[in-house]
Amino acid sequence: MFVVTRPLLTASVVALTVAYSLGAAATTPFSVAADVVTAIPIVLFAVAAVVCWPLHPQPGPLPVPGAAGTRGHPYLPWVALTAVVVAWELVEYLAPGSRGAHPTLSSMADAVDRIFVLKALVFFGWIWLCVLIVRSGRAHPGAVPEP
Repeated sequence: MFVVTRPLLTASVVALTVAYSLGAAATTPFSVAADVVTAIPIVLFAVAAVVCWPLHPQPGPLPVPGAAGTRGHPYLPWVALTAVVVAWELVEYLAPGSRGAHPTLSSMADAVDRIFVLKALVFFGWIWLCVLIVRSGRAHPGAVPEP
């Protein structure tokens, strides 16, 4: 992505994202229109990540296990969070009773998707989360690409 410095450009980008989110919220879930409206940002952000992340991390020395200040695997928190969510989903899905008594993430998303404004807000937030992720991986000014 690019760094927006002018207020008019910033307002235009936000307005465009709001309009796109409202259009996405107007689609029926799992329809061709919803799939296309969702696929467009996915493709754009995938391309932006490839273009904006030209630098690769330099391998550093391997940390000594148990040494002070060493961290575990960098993806361990994400793996743990994913495991907790999957376990919760399975427990709630297999629990006897109604979906209201034992909601899964998809049933909670369905409840949000029923309200047009909330669906648009979730889509808007998803797009800007992607923007933040792409921008966080950009090369800093003055960084030198790997040979």
